[in-house]
Amino acid sequence: MAKTKSAKEPLRRAPAGAPSSSTTVSRGDVVEHRTPHARPVGEVLERLQAQAKDAMPDVFFDDGATTETTPLMKRMRAEVGTARVTAKRRDSNLQASVGIEVRCDRDEESDAGQYKVRAGGHVTCESKDGAVEAEIPVSTEVNDDGGLTLNSREMRQDIARTIRSTDDSFKRRPRQ
Repeated sequence: MAKTKSAKEPLRRAPAGAPSSSTTVSRGDVVEHRTPHARPVGEVLERLQAQAKDAMPDVFFDDGATTETTPLMKRMRAEVGTARVTAKRRDSNLQASVGIEVRCDRDEESDAGQYKVRAGGHVTCESKDGAVEAEIPVSTEVNDDGGLTLNSREMRQDIARTIRSTDDSFKRRPRQ
């Protein structure tokens, strides 16, 4: 079961000497996931990036998706890393992004560990009437191999629903 943490949570503050980057995740609460077999954070972020990229519907984003990460930081038995996936549409000012920050604190005597994850999504659509921005919830869970998985299906539906509700060019048209 996931728990939400307060603002005193370490993921809410940048560690001393942390690189400043646009991949910093600023939205969402920190959720904890305990796992009996913690995977390396770099591997976890790579999978989450691919899943977030898959959640960006091609029908809306024809300019491809870009990904960026910050270098992993390791300190003793803890690892921290961030990733961002952004997708755009060429012929309009439509953009969606997903930011993910993962920290894993490994147990000293086993492969077990605890992930602390903060993830959030954002859709921006500019039109003649002005800009519309919406937050997209991003949820994670531990999978069987000890890594993390995004709920890509739900995220894809939320992105599509948001875009269709804010941009007339994407609303369903009756069949002829």
